[in-house]
Amino acid sequence: MPDRLAAVGARWDGSPAAGDWVAARLGPFGPSVGHAVPHGYAAYAVVPVPRPDDDAGGDPRSGRCCAATTPLSVLLDVLSVLARWTGNQDVHCALWEGWGFLHDPDEDPLAGSMAVFGWASDGTPFNTETPTSTPLAASARAEALTELRSRRVPRPAAPPLELPGRRYHLWTGPWRSAGALAHEHASPPSLVWPDDRAWFVGAPVYTEEIAVGGSAEIVRALLADPALRALGARAATVDDVLRIDD
Repeated sequence: MPDRLAAVGARWDGSPAAGDWVAARLGPFGPSVGHAVPHGYAAYAVVPVPRPDDDAGGDPRSGRCCAATTPLSVLLDVLSVLARWTGNQDVHCALWEGWGFLHDPDEDPLAGSMAVFGWASDGTPFNTETPTSTPLAASARAEALTELRSRRVPRPAAPPLELPGRRYHLWTGPWRSAGALAHEHASPPSLVWPDDRAWFVGAPVYTEEIAVGGSAEIVRALLADPALRALGARAATVDDVLRIDD
């Protein structure tokens, strides 16, 4: 598959060292802001991710979900505000190791992936698990297999960052690299922070809310941003409970 990290100037980390500081500053395991984002920041904010079943059409910034509003798109909106305090420094992204689009480097990219069923242009049904009976179906099946392979991502060789109850693969790059794997899944990396740790974003797996820690100035800017304000961005504390889609 194409190296989408390299395409945006990012790279998998060779070790989890960049995130070694995080665990000691997290609160007790659970859905709190203080477990998504380390303690010790001057201020915190929470930005909701609209639920798909709230879709009522209209402006995607209206606070109601539409096809263009996903956890990843909301994260990138947050990061675009935080870019004022980021500049050109490296940003670290932590991706949960359990996403289904990941595979071990030494395994077939299609191992364990879901089957795709469809129909060739001559009406012959096909699926990606078994050979087909007509040339058109065989061609359609080959195209589907190529697409499936292109969407799988090999895990990095480095050991993951271990935090209470979960593990993450780390990459480093410009802040926009947080969206490098958008072709694979609509969910964002779960943790994002710059080298200087001026801010920290926590987007728990299956999140319906994204938490941010930073200075009071940073949080004021997030709450004042029209796009984030329309989504219901609010000030928070480390004890606030995040809404998780379980």
